[in-house]
Amino acid sequence: MTQVRLMTESDSLELSQVIKEVIQDIPYYNDLAKSNEIKKFSASALADKIREDKYSAIVATENKKIIGFCLSRFDDYLIWLEWFGILKNQRGKRISKLLLEELEKTTHLRGCHKIWCDCRTTNEASKHILSAFGYQQIATVSNHWYGQDFILWQKLLAK
Repeated sequence: MTQVRLMTESDSLELSQVIKEVIQDIPYYNDLAKSNEIKKFSASALADKIREDKYSAIVATENKKIIGFCLSRFDDYLIWLEWFGILKNQRGKRISKLLLEELEKTTHLRGCHKIWCDCRTTNEASKHILSAFGYQQIATVSNHWYGQDFILWQKLLAK
């Protein structure tokens, strides 16, 4: 059974490896994007991240192994959804839904009224998940991060 919980420091190394595997497998990002995004989420960076904001990293586990994650950042009383991802062999089990629901639970604790994020314009899976979960497209930015095209999304939350 899948469990969803806040990341602990002892999860840092395993989570960084799962993030690396998920990012390397994504066909939507160029090599520069993959390399830089993987570097952002080293084990030490993840440990620092939760020391700063204990709600900023959520993991999905099965049999005590991390199979998915949701990373966010407090951003001037908004939540920036940095990444959510599931190991390839675990997809299709509604784990993204569990992670995004858990993220929403943290927003009130963090004093925030909106979640915003981006995805590549060609990432049909993320576009489907975000739309289904109530996120609205607010802009498309061309030739943006890492020279690629992105969609910006938002979800307003009830107070």
